[in-house]
Amino acid sequence: MLKTVLAVSFSLISASAFAQVSFKAQDVGEIYQTNTGHSTILFTNTGDKPVKILAVTPAFDKDDVGAFNLPATVAPKTSVNIPVTVFSGMDAGDRRRIFNIETDIAQRPRVQALVHLFGLSVLDNPEPKADLGTVNTNAAAPVKTVTLASREVPDFRITRIIESPDFATARIEPDGRTVSISGKSDAGWGLHDGYVKVALNSTVQPQAWIEVKADVHGEVIPSANPVEMGVFRTTKLPFVVQLKSRDGKPVKLGKISLEGIKATIKKGACIGGAAGCAQISVKVADDQTAGVVRGKLMVELPDFHRALPIIIGGLYLPESVKVHSLDKEMQKNGKSSAEPPPLDLKSALQKSTQAASAPPPVDPPGHGPLLKWQVSNENNLYGYLIYRGDSENGPFLRVNRDIVRVGEDKGDGVTSTYAWRDDSAVAGKTYWYYIGMLNRDGSKQQLSGPQEVKAK
Repeated sequence: MLKTVLAVSFSLISASAFAQVSFKAQDVGEIYQTNTGHSTILFTNTGDKPVKILAVTPAFDKDDVGAFNLPATVAPKTSVNIPVTVFSGMDAGDRRRIFNIETDIAQRPRVQALVHLFGLSVLDNPEPKADLGTVNTNAAAPVKTVTLASREVPDFRITRIIESPDFATARIEPDGRTVSISGKSDAGWGLHDGYVKVALNSTVQPQAWIEVKADVHGEVIPSANPVEMGVFRTTKLPFVVQLKSRDGKPVKLGKISLEGIKATIKKGACIGGAAGCAQISVKVADDQTAGVVRGKLMVELPDFHRALPIIIGGLYLPESVKVHSLDKEMQKNGKSSAEPPPLDLKSALQKSTQAASAPPPVDPPGHGPLLKWQVSNENNLYGYLIYRGDSENGPFLRVNRDIVRVGEDKGDGVTSTYAWRDDSAVAGKTYWYYIGMLNRDGSKQQLSGPQEVKAK
């Protein structure tokens, strides 16, 4: 099904027009989850006047800036190194962290440096989650189980619960790998998002965090949470949220505040005077900044001595912002997105018969089992993991300490050849091996089935 794509154009001043500084961050590299890595931001004054660095702050609250005296004056055509640390959390795959650098450059006082890392995980599923769904305070709390598995840690197990969010409880099941998570009936009303943090018997990754979500419904329930405003072009029409009582009694609204969005708020009875229902209208201000809009509506309920948070979000495009249909633009140029360009059969045949191949690798030295494999089209791959077991049915454990990285030439039509030798194998013993893929988003997949090999 074809969809019309909209191109949005804003009138912006190019940041490069004020370029007086440049910066380059050293990559953190590969780092296992819940670990700390280090990097350095090289800040260079490319201009002819001194630049003063007033502050350096991480966008992620668990990242930090090392020993660096502020304010710091950087002379023209000179550089300074800013040491920073990043906490990987449960990041998996290619990630970038932002550090905001405040300067005294009048036209461009803030610049942002990006620090790159690649998050590794001992877990087969690097981002475990548990969605409790709706948790009713007048009913039994739902229970979700999450089983963690690892083919990188021998005798993998969870050793203890480190921390649970205030809206849920967690316990380790007898198998030592499963966590049961349930919502609390006395939790605060509204949406919740947090982590159950557990300790692992791993030397490289001491913890794993299970993301937990829940929507707690109390005596007063909003008509929607979050409230999705979608794409809106005008601020003249209000958005309405209704609050209904579970027992049909009148809903008394106290103080209402809104964070993150410029708007006026009105409260009153629901349209039609429905019993046990109150209504809140949110009218976005005319000077609201264009773009993604995200805020939190806090509604005090004095009869219950608590506040109910309601998330509101959307995309605001003022009338002054031009929206173009790419379909129409292509039709003006004699093209249509509904029809693919004609196939150049001769060119396609030439490409198919001239598939590039990277040069074969030199066999690693040693006498252990030698594994070789070929892969094409590795655009989304980061590298390969080798797993070994004593039988075809496993259990399998990763045996290559260093990831076999993909080749530099990994585009469409390119075939890469790899070789890896298992020097830890015992001569005369039979093993089963398979190749695993590590994707750039941190997820893992199996490339090959188990293959039997006898060590010589």
